[in-house]
Amino acid sequence: MDGIQMEPIGKYKADRNGSAKAAAWRNMVDQDLDDVAFLADTDKAREARELRDAPVAVCSQRRALCLAALVFSAMFATALLVVYATPQPDCPCAGEATLIPGQPPTDSEASVAAANKERIASNGAVFPWRGARLPTFVIPKHYSLWLHPNLTTGELRGEVSIDFKVDRDTTFVVLNVRDMNVTERALFKSGGSLGPKLNKALDYPQADQTYIEFKEKLRRKYNYTLSLRFITRLEKSDKQRGFFLTGTHRHRCAVSRFWLTHARSTFPCLDEPHFRATFKITIVRDRFHVSLTNMPIVATEEAGFYLGHRLLQDEFAVTPPMPPHMLSLAVCRLQRRAAPELPTEMTPNITEVTTTPEGTTEIPEDEVLPPPEISLYSDQQVILDESGPLLEWVQRTIQHFAFELNTSYPLPKFDIVVVEGGNPYSEGWGLITLSPATLSDTKTIARLLAQQWFGGLVSPRWWSSQWLLEALTSVLAEKSPASPNSDAQRPADALLLDHVLPALRLDSSNSVRAVASPRLERADIEAATDELSLHKGAAIVSMAIEAAGEAAGRAALARLLRDHRFASADARDLWRALERDGAEEGAGGAAWDGWCERAGYPLLMATALGNDVLLKQERFVMSAEPPDPEPPMVNHLLTLELRADLDELFYEPENLTEIMDEDLNSTTTTPAPSTTRRTTVKTTKPPPHKWIIPVTFMVGPLEDEDENLTRVWKNVTESVHNGTWYDVGNETRKVSRWMENVTHLIWMNDTEMVIPDLGKHKWVRYNVGARGLYRVAPQDRTDGESAELAAARAAEQYASGSAAERALLLDDAFVLSRAGRLPASRAIAAATRLSTESHWAPWRVVLSHLSWWRELLQVSCSGPQLRRLLSSLQPALTNLYTPEYLPHAAREQHLWLSGALLTAGVEWENPLVTKQAVDLFDGWLEQNHTIQEIYQEAAFTAGVRTHGLPAWRACWRALTTSYAAPRPIYSHRALLAALASPTDDWLFYRFAFSALSTEAQRSREWRLWVTMLFTSTCRWRGAAGIWRILRPHPTLPPSALQAAARCLHQPYDYYRFKELFGDFRGASIALDTIALNVAWVQRADSDLMRYFNAIGQH
Repeated sequence: MDGIQMEPIGKYKADRNGSAKAAAWRNMVDQDLDDVAFLADTDKAREARELRDAPVAVCSQRRALCLAALVFSAMFATALLVVYATPQPDCPCAGEATLIPGQPPTDSEASVAAANKERIASNGAVFPWRGARLPTFVIPKHYSLWLHPNLTTGELRGEVSIDFKVDRDTTFVVLNVRDMNVTERALFKSGGSLGPKLNKALDYPQADQTYIEFKEKLRRKYNYTLSLRFITRLEKSDKQRGFFLTGTHRHRCAVSRFWLTHARSTFPCLDEPHFRATFKITIVRDRFHVSLTNMPIVATEEAGFYLGHRLLQDEFAVTPPMPPHMLSLAVCRLQRRAAPELPTEMTPNITEVTTTPEGTTEIPEDEVLPPPEISLYSDQQVILDESGPLLEWVQRTIQHFAFELNTSYPLPKFDIVVVEGGNPYSEGWGLITLSPATLSDTKTIARLLAQQWFGGLVSPRWWSSQWLLEALTSVLAEKSPASPNSDAQRPADALLLDHVLPALRLDSSNSVRAVASPRLERADIEAATDELSLHKGAAIVSMAIEAAGEAAGRAALARLLRDHRFASADARDLWRALERDGAEEGAGGAAWDGWCERAGYPLLMATALGNDVLLKQERFVMSAEPPDPEPPMVNHLLTLELRADLDELFYEPENLTEIMDEDLNSTTTTPAPSTTRRTTVKTTKPPPHKWIIPVTFMVGPLEDEDENLTRVWKNVTESVHNGTWYDVGNETRKVSRWMENVTHLIWMNDTEMVIPDLGKHKWVRYNVGARGLYRVAPQDRTDGESAELAAARAAEQYASGSAAERALLLDDAFVLSRAGRLPASRAIAAATRLSTESHWAPWRVVLSHLSWWRELLQVSCSGPQLRRLLSSLQPALTNLYTPEYLPHAAREQHLWLSGALLTAGVEWENPLVTKQAVDLFDGWLEQNHTIQEIYQEAAFTAGVRTHGLPAWRACWRALTTSYAAPRPIYSHRALLAALASPTDDWLFYRFAFSALSTEAQRSREWRLWVTMLFTSTCRWRGAAGIWRILRPHPTLPPSALQAAARCLHQPYDYYRFKELFGDFRGASIALDTIALNVAWVQRADSDLMRYFNAIGQH
């Protein structure tokens, strides 16, 4: 670094002696020379006098000490007067509320109490600032960032100049800094002159904050520049956050992932999402490297030599205002491939005005920007050669999103950097980083593209609103074009399978939190984008847009982007936009705030009341009490017949004593009843949960009237309040206000409501389109309705729905059965309708549930009958397709269904389907045929279970080869599932203990390894196999614990699991799963036995 000439930072002009910044630093040092010039004739004094032309007075050491004592005494007296005689309006210790200007407070009482606790800085002094957030009166405007990452030594040196203004007089600023050494600090005024001197600087690592205090006040409405020089490390660790090293030993790279609070580990900044500022970045690099940031490069110049290497300095264009966490950096040896320009006829007109509800218009685009330049960077030539379809798809997706949002892509370029050994992906505005395995994951790439608008163009107002941006990106990503090499559109049920069903699954316990709960601690901020927030937020936003209407939803999103362009927003801004552009009256922001600020979701229950229907709502919770630690009998039904034989065989009457009357000779006496009144504790019942639900429904035909019943009405019409009227004449017919084949929307504002006329229809199908975040319990049989008529009504209701609605109906049946609200036989009866099902969404839902049931009931009384049902449920043979054989419109749909049926057939040990999978494996092993990814898990698993050791070794070689290749050759998930599925115990334990070894834990996909190990063990070996390999390893991820808990269903399993893993992260969810399994198996086994016996009698 000694040979590097620093580039001028900011607005300073260079002089003949070097850079202007260096001159400013020298000016500051010159002014401080007087502090040592009055001392005795020491070396420091002589050096100081040599640096100044003016003569300096010399005094004795005794006089100097006396003078210093007088000065310090005067300062101490002044300080006492200031402390005890005057108010301190600027005191940071006053516990001021750190609020965003113009926004209501969001801190909870707990956060206020935590803020009042005394903080101790790293040097032992009291840290004055007590807020969890940064002060809002310091507003950043511009960052000038100079970085020199050394990829050889792992050192990062840099300098940042932060231009900011203050909204009130203050003597301090607070920044975010993490794990770095700030070597120099200086404050400059707007004109470049030296500003107030620094008084002290304190660090509080627990909150990643540094407090810088000045000797003079910073004046309100004035602009200042704070310059800091710092040194930190480019860490290469498993966390891979901040600016870190990645890649291989031959090709080391430095890439960044600042999401969400990791920009502070690379440079000092105000690292909060609402603090947006422009960035001017300069990077020093080796001449063989390429440096990339959010904006295109504008200049490159020589930067000297370092250890014999010629260094270059890249200067990049100034970014639009952006939050620090959307900054993206990459320095590596890379090659580039640019995307070709799309034909003009393929470019949509984003300024086109679309149809909107009456009284509203689409928001026109203020400025239409040219399409961005799209490029892909990699150090592997094979990736560059195969990236053509992906680049074209990215172009089409960006233009499609711009059309959907009526807002141009805001930056001049979009780069994709593919590096090995890093995160699966890294977010950024204008620059994203992908691993080679993620190049085929178009859903993830679509979300990263949607973040260019929701995240880059608009940022959250605080981390508690980050769920909203994640939800908007997920909803927008569902509208992306088909994947590369495919002309098919994304299926309509993608939102249900990707977000609604996962949200319903994750949000059904008592321990979940609301998606919009305030998060102020570092750990909570990192959880702002967890799986629950992602899926539930997407479901809520999609439901709100659906209620407003498609056209109004598009207009609202465009208005949100226009009104908050290069600014921040929260959920209330979206609700206001939907309320303004929506056609529905009475659905204000308060309706949707309840969904965001309340945990859980509602369950709707419909009850027929004559011609009307009573609709109730309550919170759906799927939980069970801990099981009895010493149950009277385990597997009661399984052993019932055998125990009867044993009882008859070993019956001995003399060993049984039956006491009919009280033994008068007994020495024990019956205790007298107590006369003490037991105190009763009055508990206040909590108010019932209530959501404002947009209930959508569609009705079937009207019920047929009794032929012998004739009503004659003359000039009489029933009250319109009941919603029913009759024609005048000798014959009457029922008429309803609800039309058939029309989607109706009503707002349920209370826990109960009566909907008139719904009882007149044969069936009512709720949650049309499966977009609502609620479940609907099947309607009970009406008075006088036989079981056959009820079954026919349910079948007609099922057949009338779309694929997504049928999938949700089936999922509701299975989940309600698991929660104890519906018999298991009802769910099995609903699953038998799959014999006529041709869409993959219902199959996917039922296959996942029935596979779980098979694992839990392996050693139960109904296990054999369930296995026979599964073997007859799916087709005898599965149609296997190649992409070239199918028409484009049906390619993905048929492939997904075919792959799901093949995997289920192998798992359920269907001999014909297993033979098909084995043939695929043999063709791959012997003739080097390619197996499509959708069939790989079934083929590899069937081959290992059929051929044993040779097939297992072939799969292991394929796994190691795929990891060593530039990009994955096979599905790692499929290979891991096959390696954990052999019938040979020796092979199974060989892989199991290898997957749990320390060598395997070095893999960045070790979480996938151990999760697939426990999943396959449950599938093929049950609870006994799990306990043979499950050990309390401290690094077990929550997903692995949940996979292991799937098949544990005995009380012993619950308490043993709690003893070993009770303190592990994610153990509470796993214990809830085991408790549910115990309760469900006891109920379902007897119910399924009655069901199978009834079927056998017919």
